[in-house]
Amino acid sequence: MDSHCIEHNSSPGEEPVTIKIRVVTGCFHREHSPAAYFFIDQAITNIPAKERQFDFVEHESGPEIVAWIALGTAGFTLAKSVIDLVTAIINARAKGRERGDRPDGKLVLIVRDSHRTDASTEKFVMEIYDKELVSSKQVATAIEKGLQKRKSK
Repeated sequence: MDSHCIEHNSSPGEEPVTIKIRVVTGCFHREHSPAAYFFIDQAITNIPAKERQFDFVEHESGPEIVAWIALGTAGFTLAKSVIDLVTAIINARAKGRERGDRPDGKLVLIVRDSHRTDASTEKFVMEIYDKELVSSKQVATAIEKGLQKRKSK
């Protein structure tokens, strides 16, 4: 299960955004973190198919999710399933360490434009230390702040 891709025809008022969970040093991929990816695969499988409105891409530096945000008068809306998946990925790293995965070190959560241009933004919105568990509320708050900074650019 190297990546999960969906076809998404964006609607008016939707915009793609990339959410990256990156290691500061070392790697975070399936080969070196098999226990973590067991939990990640499980989290993806548990999301009902109709709610899988994202692409999941594996990189050596850590997983990346391409999702679509709804732009509204009150701000941005990101699907709960995406927030929960980001939370599951971060927590899978810590759980994987408990089960024998060797890679360790700090993770950073990054929100960025999915289309690279000179005007693109990349915001580091959260640092997660080795073996630290996070809540969906913490992740949602961090991503929302990153999206607000992105919008105000």
